[in-house]
Amino acid sequence: MERDDKKRFLSYELGLLTLKAALSTRDKEYPVYNKATKDFQRKEPKRVFRECLCTIETKYSEGAVPENKHTAFIAEVASNLSKKLSCYLYNSKFRIGVAQKLVNLHLKYLWTAGFCPEPPHCPIDGIIRDRAGLNYNWTSSDSIEEYTQAIKALRRIASTKGLTLAQWELESFRRREDEEI
Repeated sequence: MERDDKKRFLSYELGLLTLKAALSTRDKEYPVYNKATKDFQRKEPKRVFRECLCTIETKYSEGAVPENKHTAFIAEVASNLSKKLSCYLYNSKFRIGVAQKLVNLHLKYLWTAGFCPEPPHCPIDGIIRDRAGLNYNWTSSDSIEEYTQAIKALRRIASTKGLTLAQWELESFRRREDEEI
């Protein structure tokens, strides 16, 4: 019973971290929410995002998911969230770039906490994009093809170090502020 309580607590807290990072884009031209959606009106979107995080945890804790199914799942998440939350979202869309960050970051947290196997991809954000020298703007991208090309480029970099994507990203990721210390 105590183990279940600990896991439930950690899952919830990891979800908070995921949502904060994935939904807090710094790109003023491509926000997640439309301008009409105020903070106090985000209760329903937060509930839907939480359901999505639970789906991710359930799906991926059962075992490894093949890469093609993972990529399709990211597209499915973007589509489903667009349908369910269109009235809250900028241009009525939950973009592929934000969906990949949501899915991949949550999987990174779950993997490093020991709740699921190593994920097939890694989250692509500004830090990883810049480290790898990619021309991929995750905040504006709504193309699964662009995402797939970015993953291929990252995989080439990771393979030169003998690492998987998830291992390379974990090793390479450092917050910009941490580098200044």
